[in-house]
Amino acid sequence: MKKFIYLLILVFVVSCDNSDDNNSDDNNSIENSSVGIPTLDATGTLAEQTVEEAKKVIYGKWSIDNGLGITGNVNGSKSKSVNFESSSLNSNTCEFDYIEFTDDHFLMGFIFNEEPQAVFGNYTLNEDSNGFVSSVDLFIDESGSELKIATLTDVVVTESSTELTATFTIELSIPEEYAEYQVCNNLQGDYNAQKEVPMDESYTEDVNSNHAIFVNDWVLESIVDSNGQDLTLEYLSNPCYFYDETTYEEAYLVGCSPASDLYLSVSTFGTYTFAYVGSSEGTVVEVDTWAWTDSTQTAFYVSDGDEIVSVVSLTESKGVFSTTDDYEDITFFYTFRSL
Repeated sequence: MKKFIYLLILVFVVSCDNSDDNNSDDNNSIENSSVGIPTLDATGTLAEQTVEEAKKVIYGKWSIDNGLGITGNVNGSKSKSVNFESSSLNSNTCEFDYIEFTDDHFLMGFIFNEEPQAVFGNYTLNEDSNGFVSSVDLFIDESGSELKIATLTDVVVTESSTELTATFTIELSIPEEYAEYQVCNNLQGDYNAQKEVPMDESYTEDVNSNHAIFVNDWVLESIVDSNGQDLTLEYLSNPCYFYDETTYEEAYLVGCSPASDLYLSVSTFGTYTFAYVGSSEGTVVEVDTWAWTDSTQTAFYVSDGDEIVSVVSLTESKGVFSTTDDYEDITFFYTFRSL
C-alpha cells in the first residue's frame, strides 16, 4: 500500500502532429487546453521562440547523453530524492540521467554515487528584449525559498526520421553549503538528449479518457482506510523517517516537522513523481513508474507491476484511488485535487 503513496512530476500528455493539416484522421494530433494536453513533437530553437512556443518545444522527457556513448534512462528503477539538507551520502560521483519538463515544472535525474536520484521544482523561461527565450532557469524549493540550481541556454530541438533530439548548454550552481553535491557542478557543458517515447495511450483523441485526465498535477487531500482511520498526517511525515544503521530499523528524526503538502505529478512517459513540500527536511522527491493494467484505464500498475492501484473516480478536478492489503483485509483510499 505504501508504494503508491510513498514513491512521484510531471504533467506530460498527449502527442500532437506539428503539421498544418488538421485532418481528424491523424491520430498523432491532439490538443485541449481544458485538460492541458500539449504538443509532444514540437521542434525549434528556443532563441527564436516565445515563452508559450518554447514550452511546447522542451515539453517531455529527455534521456541525456553523458558523452560516454551511454544515454541516461530510469529504466523502471526507483529514483530517490537529491535532498540537500538530509542526505547521508559521502561519495562524490555524479552523472546526468534525464530531464523532464511539464508546463511549469521540471524533474532532473542524476546518477549520484551510482544510485538514481532526482530533483524537482519550478522553471522560468527568461525573455530577451525581443520577447524570445534566452535561457531556462531551474529552481528547487528549500525551506520555503526558491533556490536556482541550473541554467540552460542554446536549447535546440530537431527531428530526424526516428527521434527528437535536443542540444543544450547547462551550467549548474549548487551552493557551497551542499558540499557533497558540489561534484555535480562539474557536469556543466554541452549535451545531447533524446526524447523518450510516450505511453501508447498518449495517442488518443479522447480528451475525456482517464489517461488524458490522470496525466496532470495533483495535490493530496486525504488518505483514509476502510475502517475510517485518517492516515494523511502519517504519510505527510514520510520525509521524517530514515533508516537507522545501528538498529537496522526505520526511525523518526527527532524534531522533524512533517510536510505540509504532497504533490503528485503524472507523466505520459510512464513515470510519476511525489514531492513532499514544507517539511523541515526540505522538499523530498521520489519517482517511480506506472502503466495501465488494460485498455479500460480503470487501474494501473506501479513500480514494475508489483502493486495495482484502482481508479475509484476521476474527473478534471478530483481523483480518488485505492489499494487493498489482502493480508490485513483493508483498503486504502487516496483523494487528490487537481492543480
